[in-house]
Amino acid sequence: MSVSNGTTDSALVSEDWQLAPDEQHRPLSLLFQLRRGVHGFPWIRLVHFEGDNNIVTMDFASHTVTVTGQGLAPLLAAIAGQRVIRVIEPSQHEAQFGVRGPGGTQYTGPSIQSITIKKFE
Repeated sequence: MSVSNGTTDSALVSEDWQLAPDEQHRPLSLLFQLRRGVHGFPWIRLVHFEGDNNIVTMDFASHTVTVTGQGLAPLLAAIAGQRVIRVIEPSQHEAQFGVRGPGGTQYTGPSIQSITIKKFE
């Protein structure tokens, strides 16, 4: 399977974000799971997004979400197809040492360092 831009599902996979099972099951909202809390935004409120391999910025009607990391181009492709269900901010230990999971195994795939959410004033 692939998203509309021709990128395969396997190319979009990361430990740090979760995708809808296929293009026919687009989620209604997007969750950002931070170290201290969860924020949810309906996809319909997404106004603009941009980024590159190191940063992704998403503007919703009331907030700006900034995701920093490495190898984030697949996340951008998944956002373009509105396939992302959840974006997970790793713990400080996971982000600092490049490990994921309870065993602390080394992770070399696309990864998120931090997520910031700012409400418009």
